[in-house]
Amino acid sequence: MKIISTEKFIEQLGCEIYPITIVKFLLNRKRILGYFSKASDKSFDPKQKYIVDPTNCLICQQKEDMLCRQHTSIDRVLKATVVAHDVDSNVFFFRNEIFKMVGNRLVIVYCPHPKLISGDITDSKVRKINPITIEDPTLKQLPDYELKTFLSTELMDQSLKCWFNNEFSLVTIPEDRNLQNWCLVPNK
Repeated sequence: MKIISTEKFIEQLGCEIYPITIVKFLLNRKRILGYFSKASDKSFDPKQKYIVDPTNCLICQQKEDMLCRQHTSIDRVLKATVVAHDVDSNVFFFRNEIFKMVGNRLVIVYCPHPKLISGDITDSKVRKINPITIEDPTLKQLPDYELKTFLSTELMDQSLKCWFNNEFSLVTIPEDRNLQNWCLVPNK
């Protein structure tokens, strides 16, 4: 099995994406695309809605000079200038965020790094993602980004490797065109 370095893939792509974001997209591709599909339904009612302006966000107010996790993602997405674009799914990538404008909603899927895992390493902890939905009448469309394109269907047939923690790297294992599994390999 030939393993591709996610870091090198991103370097060749030429934009700022954390390797774990690409890997989590591959591990959760069907689920992530499902979030975007649900958000396209006019009757979709997200559990929590966000707006772009963090002024009235209680968590942001408690953090004083920092934005909450959700508003950090919103801020990143709206201030990015160069982003990756998966032509197959019409989804965008920047740092830890996978995102798409769906009708009048911006859906962002935040990909936390597995180095934050506490306790046992489980499949659900490795695949963990956090979607948020922004419904804000002031947000009509995404900025006009410079796009660096790729095809996720090509990556679904590959094994990609990225740093997991000091001891291990995470490697994706293709199962079929829509599913990938994973394993850990020692760094030394």
